[in-house]
Amino acid sequence: MDLKLILLFLISFLSFGGSVFILLKKGNKSFSVSVLAAFLMCIGLIFFQTFLINFYGPENSNSFLVFYSYMFFVLCLVLPPTFYMYVLSLVQKGKEIVTFNRLQLFYIPAVLLFVINIFSFVSLENLQPKTEKYNMVINVLRYSNFISLFFVFLLQNVFYLFFSWRFYISQKVILQGSQSRESNITLNWMKWFIILYTILMGTLYLFQLSPLMPGKIVFRVFSLVYVCVIIYFGSRNYQFVLEKIKGQMLDEKKIAELKGELLPYMENEKPYLNYDVSLNSLAQALNTNSKYLSYLINKEFKTNFSSFINTYRIEEAKILLSNPVNDIYTIETIAEMTGFKSKSAFNTAFKKFTNLTPSKYKLMHS
Repeated sequence: MDLKLILLFLISFLSFGGSVFILLKKGNKSFSVSVLAAFLMCIGLIFFQTFLINFYGPENSNSFLVFYSYMFFVLCLVLPPTFYMYVLSLVQKGKEIVTFNRLQLFYIPAVLLFVINIFSFVSLENLQPKTEKYNMVINVLRYSNFISLFFVFLLQNVFYLFFSWRFYISQKVILQGSQSRESNITLNWMKWFIILYTILMGTLYLFQLSPLMPGKIVFRVFSLVYVCVIIYFGSRNYQFVLEKIKGQMLDEKKIAELKGELLPYMENEKPYLNYDVSLNSLAQALNTNSKYLSYLINKEFKTNFSSFINTYRIEEAKILLSNPVNDIYTIETIAEMTGFKSKSAFNTAFKKFTNLTPSKYKLMHS
């Protein structure tokens, strides 16, 4: 058995084993675990079919192998939406994801191809070879599977990767400034899950190019590493650490009330001068929760918590730098006085908001 077959077998075996391991691991009872197990099982079935084709040869007439080869194309169309379902499942519950409309969008291409391939398989088993009907079914089978693999599968990956990244960014904005270790770990896992799948699909298409096809072994090696990483980290069960924040969570009246409390507090109490001010600490001071406060800042000020705080810090710094009385203070001291942890962080933030360094701003107003 050559290296190619060994790698294909290992990927299949680990995917199957990892799927079962994740499901049976103690404490893994959430919806996200079930979706990840299905995702790994799908990968295993795809690579195992490739293993069988390479082991027995593409011309093998065994009915099971022929049927399995048809299902290979269906499984490819199942993989991208299952990937996206897992990303969503890190935030949402199963009943929020598994809706009829969403399943139609996710799996209708795979269902249609499944029907076509089942019909073709049954027809070819009962038709005489080289007859007109036989050739027609063969053509339908070839064209439908070709279009599915080289066009629909590509479009699915582009579509679901785009919405996965968008979903990740939306959650990152919502959790900006959160001190929850579990939330940050889950968000980080979501990011790397999307990155690794992006690389996997990128290398898959890259090594389909004629000049690079001899190096396809690289794709298989990466696929093996990919499966191992997914099993190792995916088995930790991150679901429901993050929380979905819906647009209607605060009505306009509550937004106005919270905003009316936030702005005077920022002006009068100046919490931003404290270098370790956080979303949670500010929310506690206003007798609200961090999710509401984050939503308010995102919606009303079109920014995240960190930038919102830095806006006040920079305004305070501009006042200090432009007053000759403060010429006795160094830039580093001004940074500390306005709530920045370091001079470099102060310089970066100041230049971002004013397009000037603190030193140049001070010189211009001296």
